[in-house]
Amino acid sequence: MGVRVPPRALTAVQVERLFFEHKNSIIVNISIDKTDALNATVIIELNKEDYTEKVNQGIKRIQKTSSIKGFRPGKAPADMVKKMYGKSVLAEEIQNMANEALNSYIEENKLDLLGYPMYSSRIESDIDIDNKEEFKFAFDLGFAPEFELSISDKDRLELFKIEVTDKEIDEDITYARNRYGKMEDIETAEAEDIIYCNVSELDEAGNLLDGGIADKQVSLVASLIQDEDLKNQFIGISKGASLQVNIFKMFNSNEAVIASSLGIQKEGVADLNSDFKVDITDIKRRTAAELNEDYFKEVFGPVDFPKNEEEYRARVKSNLENYYKNEADLWLDHQIGHLLMEKHSIELPDDFLKRWLLATKTEDYNAENIDQKYAEEKSALQRRLIIDKIQAKHEIMPTEAEIREEARIYYFGLYRQYGLNISPEDGFLDSTINKKLGEREFVSQMADRVVYRKAYDKVKEMVSLDEKNVTVEEYFNHINAHKHEHGEQ
Repeated sequence: MGVRVPPRALTAVQVERLFFEHKNSIIVNISIDKTDALNATVIIELNKEDYTEKVNQGIKRIQKTSSIKGFRPGKAPADMVKKMYGKSVLAEEIQNMANEALNSYIEENKLDLLGYPMYSSRIESDIDIDNKEEFKFAFDLGFAPEFELSISDKDRLELFKIEVTDKEIDEDITYARNRYGKMEDIETAEAEDIIYCNVSELDEAGNLLDGGIADKQVSLVASLIQDEDLKNQFIGISKGASLQVNIFKMFNSNEAVIASSLGIQKEGVADLNSDFKVDITDIKRRTAAELNEDYFKEVFGPVDFPKNEEEYRARVKSNLENYYKNEADLWLDHQIGHLLMEKHSIELPDDFLKRWLLATKTEDYNAENIDQKYAEEKSALQRRLIIDKIQAKHEIMPTEAEIREEARIYYFGLYRQYGLNISPEDGFLDSTINKKLGEREFVSQMADRVVYRKAYDKVKEMVSLDEKNVTVEEYFNHINAHKHEHGEQ
């Protein structure tokens, strides 16, 4: 490959000119016009002698296979074929040559790009095949920024040790006993009972409104009503009773809840009359499950379950400690995310990337939303570049086993979100994972998750961790204060 770099031009714009030799020994004139460290335009100039041979070869290929009226297949004169197809062949060949030259130049010079090259908005391409024999292609490039990692043991992060007390254990047990408890029919309501009723809209005279909401079944819990007078009307009410209420006070003026409960569009809530008749049809009370063997089996399964209350409390405490350890780890990861962004000021070729997103992601980006959505895209890309830097420095490469384990963690968490208590060793889980690992995009996603996790683990080794013993209440007070300060709530 012959490369010649002449003296640098004495202009405000950095220009490097070179000649790029193709595999077929045709010399193509290429120049790169760097406007700054993040943006450049590659200019590819083709002369007639550059492309003539390729065009002639293209015409010969067409001549061999074309069927033109008056001639046997493949026997039409070359001049006729050239007249009929010459311009289309020329357009195709010079485009292919420009693309090949651009790709080879990027690869040969190991350019670290963001997005893909685009026809330039700075320098106009000249591809007038009707009137010219010399052509110019101009492609804009956006470069990944150069930066150094700026993380050391001088950076200090918090590693919380969250204490689980009897208070958290008692609250968890109370919640579980209520969850697994039974519903009993009750005649008279207390504050936490579920009250079922039929509601009907009334007119100004207190009569049923013609065409209004009629006998719509809803449910409520008295303790959740914010209006004290109305709350007290429901506490102590009996099955079969009727009363007239303000529907907005009954649902705390929450339009979404009102619309959902009454089965109407949210926009229609404002048109409702406030007065409704309420007929109490049922009252149910959830009674806490008894602490016995049946309950322990229901909660923990029929094999590995606590045998008594002491073992049950110990199991609950262990589960809570694991939960809060995971919470502390997530908080540490959250801090790492902030640290990475705070310690690295990374500039990007913003205008180029916006233009690239608008051109290539038309289903997601348009002129109206590009600025807002690009801000999110930019933050994610900056974080990605930092992760890539950590990955390269520490030679982080996800293994097949790590990708498979990440897929297991992903699906195990996904099933848990949907309330499926599936075992991590379940055969159905393995079947799902095996199928998904045949999809390249999914493998790439899992590999990325492994890289991020291992990069964050590497950061934990690079910084100083300050262990802090806190109560559950102190932990969440700290987290909520942080979220409020950073506008994350």
